[in-house]
Amino acid sequence: MKEKDIRICPVCNKEVERNDMNFTRDCHGITFRLVCNDCWEKLMEKGYDGQYYSEADECIDENY
Repeated sequence: MKEKDIRICPVCNKEVERNDMNFTRDCHGITFRLVCNDCWEKLMEKGYDGQYYSEADECIDENY
């Protein structure tokens, strides 16, 4: 018998099987966070998760 991979959704804090979770994407299509399917539907309504940003908003340290 295989053990279930249980995770906690960072949005609703419910325990969910990994198979019932999806990654959201930010406004540029980059993987953002792993959430349960219920939260994914709500978060992705506008097409992306998080806030819109452009290259001008990025603050990369010169030592990066």
